[in-house]
Amino acid sequence: MTTSTPVHTVCPHCKRPVTVQPDQRRAQCPEHGVIVPMRSAIANMPLAPQSLKLAPAV
Repeated sequence: MTTSTPVHTVCPHCKRPVTVQPDQRRAQCPEHGVIVPMRSAIANMPLAPQSLKLAPAV
């Protein structure tokens, strides 16, 4: 049996990719904070870093 979509480490809430250090069980999701990641397909694109978001127009 082959997997049609690659499996990644993602946030269980938003299914965005997160990075985990090999010696840690938790990861940091930009949207949900510290989470216990899961292995799944990526369902949503990663959020843009806070520094790159534009300020609202006045």
